[in-house]
Amino acid sequence: MTVKPRVVVTRPAHQAAGLAHAFEEAGFPVALLPLLEVTEPRDPAPLDAAVARIETFDLVVLTSANAVPPFTRRLRGSIPDGLRIAVVGPATARVAREAGLTVHYEAERAEAEGLVELLGSEVKGRRVLFPQAADARPTLEQGLTAAGAEVTSVTAYDKRLPPAVRGQARELFGDGPAGTGSDARLGVVTFTSPRIVRHLVHLLEGLGGWEARRDELLAVSIGPVTTRELERFGVGEVFEASRPGDREMVHALEATEG
Repeated sequence: MTVKPRVVVTRPAHQAAGLAHAFEEAGFPVALLPLLEVTEPRDPAPLDAAVARIETFDLVVLTSANAVPPFTRRLRGSIPDGLRIAVVGPATARVAREAGLTVHYEAERAEAEGLVELLGSEVKGRRVLFPQAADARPTLEQGLTAAGAEVTSVTAYDKRLPPAVRGQARELFGDGPAGTGSDARLGVVTFTSPRIVRHLVHLLEGLGGWEARRDELLAVSIGPVTTRELERFGVGEVFEASRPGDREMVHALEATEG
């Protein structure tokens, strides 16, 4: 019987269960290493003010499941009639619906470019609220603005490296490259955002150095934006899910075993 490799799931703790279960169901041993923690924005006033005048917008764009709770927490009452909700990706759509929102637009391509492509000329002259991450790419805002929308972008959440994760990483990966006194290789690690890539790179600088250890890594990526970030840091072996989703990430790894 072939022994399946350990998979390190790096999603935030509150979002890791589904992906971990999908790998375990496929027979992979799983270790959790939450490399991202969602926090309130440093300055919540712009988000507060924007949601307080929600009736002035025609469309709300949500590009991450993490943007849904801070948006819905600030709603006073129901969504105004005529306001439309657009999302990027099935995970965001699911969380939005669970929060009581009606999703009117869902991009098939689960990235900002896919939503711009979907909305196209429909946003011309429309007022769009975009609650986003503090480090969001400008792609969506630029694309919607170019299509004629009046976009209000506000920071809905920030992200940080959880303080306790350094010790967890040392236990999983050792203190240095395999073959230099440490038996722990990086092995299979999942990546579901560019920020998680950067956080792992930062962590490994203190565990033998990123350049010395990156060849130990087998990266499973949720999509092209995250893959590009891995490639930017010199990761040569990246297996990308066909579309964003827990089982799709498992399938990406299983394809390497054939």
